[in-house]
Amino acid sequence: MATGIAINGQKLHEVRMPMESHYKGVVSSLCYPKERIRFSLEGNMLRLAIPPLLGMELYRSGLLPQNPECPVRIAIGGRPKGQFTVVDVRYPGGVGSSDDVMITLTRRG
Repeated sequence: MATGIAINGQKLHEVRMPMESHYKGVVSSLCYPKERIRFSLEGNMLRLAIPPLLGMELYRSGLLPQNPECPVRIAIGGRPKGQFTVVDVRYPGGVGSSDDVMITLTRRG
C-alpha cells in the first residue's frame, strides 16, 4: 500500500476536483488514488510527481500558493516533515516521458 502525503493537512489523494456532470442534480468529482501520487524526500528536497489535473487543482484551490515565499506544511504518512516552499514546477513533455507534473519543494529553516 502506498504512503500518503498531505499539504497543510489536506491529503492529496483526497483532493476532490469538480467535474462537469452529465445529469441534472448530480455532483461529480475526480480524485486520484495514492498510487498516482509519487514523491521522494531526500534531505531538504521534496519532489512530487502528480497528474496534471491535480497540479492545476492544488494551485486553483490555493493549497499550493502562487507566492514562492509562502511555506506549506508537509506530512508524509501522517508524520509532520516541516515547512516547505515551491522552488520549481516542470510540465510533462517529450517522447516517452511521464505525463506527471514535477513539483520540487525545499524545506525552510
